[in-house]
Amino acid sequence: MENKKERRIYLWLLFVLCLVSFGLGFWCFKITDFEKKSPVSENSSLVLDAKPIVSQDITVQNKYVGFVESIHQVQIVPYISGYLQDIYIKPGQFVKKDTPLLMINPDEYQAQLKAAQASVLREQASVDYNLAYYKRVQDSGAKAFSDMERDNAKNNYKQAVASLKNAEANLAAAQVNLGYTFIRAPISGLVGNFSLSAGDYVSPSSGVLLDIVQTNPIRVVFSLTDTEYFDLLQKDEVLFKNCVIQIRTADGKLFEHNGTFKYTDNKINKSTNSLAVYAYFQNDKNELLPNSFVTVEVSRVFKNTVSVDKSFIKMKPSGNYLNILRHNMPLTIKAEIIADNGNQYILKNTFLAGDLLLLSPAPNTTGQPDFKINIIN
Repeated sequence: MENKKERRIYLWLLFVLCLVSFGLGFWCFKITDFEKKSPVSENSSLVLDAKPIVSQDITVQNKYVGFVESIHQVQIVPYISGYLQDIYIKPGQFVKKDTPLLMINPDEYQAQLKAAQASVLREQASVDYNLAYYKRVQDSGAKAFSDMERDNAKNNYKQAVASLKNAEANLAAAQVNLGYTFIRAPISGLVGNFSLSAGDYVSPSSGVLLDIVQTNPIRVVFSLTDTEYFDLLQKDEVLFKNCVIQIRTADGKLFEHNGTFKYTDNKINKSTNSLAVYAYFQNDKNELLPNSFVTVEVSRVFKNTVSVDKSFIKMKPSGNYLNILRHNMPLTIKAEIIADNGNQYILKNTFLAGDLLLLSPAPNTTGQPDFKINIIN
């Protein structure tokens, strides 16, 4: 009897367990089927982050290491020999063009000039005498002078003319040499260090007596990579046409004058793959000195453009793309990149009023999706 009761209990338990298992399986099936048939319900809980696309004028700045150098530098070397009589300038002095620098004792060269002048007078007298004699021989009858005498008269006159020209050339050289005793500044600029004293003997073999470096305007040299060079050419036919060139000195201060682009080197440096660029700056106060380093800042303003973080641009072989919301509909459009600005791209403004930049992944939906938009300003 007890075995029969136990057997009935086991059968009931088994029956109840089967019912429970069947109920759980049916409930799970219904839930899964409900989820498959209800995508709109899922989208209704989807929140997309977006922010307004704002058009603005954006300044893009690139920085380069610049090197200051003089446009002109002159080394003063004496053309003649002699003793220094006067020194009119000091080391480090700013001089203008034609400012007196040095005086070589002129006495010797003044004497040479006077001797050359006397030689010209003597040769001129010889020319006058031989010309008069040659005319007299020509005007006389054929029997008055022999053919040899006529030839000698003509030859003596021509030699006298040649001697006069030689004397005149010596006179011109004497005048030039006397002029070289007084040395003037050929350019405006700063005088370098020198150690000259009155009474020093100088000559062409003495070498450089002093140098003058032009400081206003002054030249700053910096380099562009070949990629930057071609990129600038694509934007403008003339390099730096719409750019502002500024420099910062070693103390970090912005120099008061903007630079003017002048020219580039005529070849790319194959070891650095870069091109030298030359810009001129006004340097009225002589603040910029040759051989110093500066930071060159080249700025350009892009008007009516849009700045977008690079992570939102999808680059493909067919072009660059951007996900936006237009009239509350996700849309992928082509993006026209016109400049690189650090972590952002500057885009041409091809957007419509009210377009939003989609910050969240674009939903894969058809028709009118049902989702919420979280606008982030």
